[in-house]
Amino acid sequence: MRKIPPRGLPLGFLLTVMTVMAGALGAPAPTAADDAARPRFLTLAEAVDHHVVAERVAGVPAAERALAALRLEGSEVAQAILRVLDGRGRHVRPVWAARGVCVDLTDEELTRLLAEYPTLQAETIDQLAEPIMPWPRPGPSGPTMAPPAPNAWNLAMSGATALLQERGLTGQGVLIGVVGPDLPYLHPCLSGKIKHSKHFGDPKANTGTVEDLMLMHPLGVLAGFVKGRFQGVATGAVLSLATVTRGKLPTAELLAAIEWVLQPTDDPPPAAILLCVDFGGPAPKAVRQILAACRTAGVLPIIPAGNIPSRITGMAALPECLTIGALDQWKAKAGFSGTGPGVVEAVPIPKPDWAEPGVAIYGPNLEGSYRFGSGTLQAAAHFAGIWAQMREARPADDLETLLEALATSAIDLGAPGFDMETGRGLPNPSAALWHLENPPPPPAESWP
Repeated sequence: MRKIPPRGLPLGFLLTVMTVMAGALGAPAPTAADDAARPRFLTLAEAVDHHVVAERVAGVPAAERALAALRLEGSEVAQAILRVLDGRGRHVRPVWAARGVCVDLTDEELTRLLAEYPTLQAETIDQLAEPIMPWPRPGPSGPTMAPPAPNAWNLAMSGATALLQERGLTGQGVLIGVVGPDLPYLHPCLSGKIKHSKHFGDPKANTGTVEDLMLMHPLGVLAGFVKGRFQGVATGAVLSLATVTRGKLPTAELLAAIEWVLQPTDDPPPAAILLCVDFGGPAPKAVRQILAACRTAGVLPIIPAGNIPSRITGMAALPECLTIGALDQWKAKAGFSGTGPGVVEAVPIPKPDWAEPGVAIYGPNLEGSYRFGSGTLQAAAHFAGIWAQMREARPADDLETLLEALATSAIDLGAPGFDMETGRGLPNPSAALWHLENPPPPPAESWP
């Protein structure tokens, strides 16, 4: 058994040793057919010298320093694993944001690697994600309708109208990332809104119904605007859109899309990522790792609770994601909205986190006009929009500080306190900003 240096050694030394060991081992001839290989995610249990990482990112602006550190550490770990692989495996894809490498390996190849390098950790990632289906199930988009008055009930309930009228907040210039299925998204209300876009996967692999409620409609709810005709939540926000295979989505493809959305250019990272796809069962650990990296970098993963009323599963069950349930216009839980708790590795996770309008929401359709649609994805788009508005007002605040302010000021719904249908209730972003701007005075000093 070949040994990796003990924890705490600099990663540069680790790279050198692993390279020598990989050369000694050599690349064995394939012993199984390529179709016997399964997708794996390899990471490294070995510690990284965080002092070295901190020194190397010290000159990066404070708002981007955490992401720079994650990228540096994750890239070096991925490179170490690539040197160990030394050409073995198929469909090799480094994923710095998850601190590892996706690669197709046979069981025999994986066994050999783990025997030679015991500090490698491997996970089989053959789980498939899918687009989050609307409610009701896909069907005709219905007749074209005249637009309702601007500042419709859902904008008022979500708090977007108050932020606009009282503070002039539109999410101006705030970047929101979106990972969604490969569906049409061009619409007049989204003109100029997509700042960056990239497709992941083979378009020929697309399956399933072309449905506006699974991408175009929530994008419009989040940021769409046509003067006098339609208004979304954060009309000044811009979007970074990663489209993925419509239908069965490999985990490796999802990891690549999330990583790209984290930093599509050299610009600062997005304020949040709206996830429009999810797993029907437990999410892979590699996905949890990349979502944790998002939060560490100050990027909030936002996901619908799902439209199966009896459960919340997949990424929506993870504590790293902010999970949003759906409400009707009377602030009652939508009948289709997922109910918690989520369960992660046999541990119950209180879910959903919040609830937002998600029933009969007005938004763009495939015909270039507008329609009403329902779903927890529409609810999650509302939260992403008010998050953009809050980030416009408080760009430098820590992510957890903003979430705590929202929790302190939320409108409780359902059973008193946190409940498994509406979570903490309906966010009140105006009250949350007031709370941040007017913190309670410190306790008076006590004198003997």
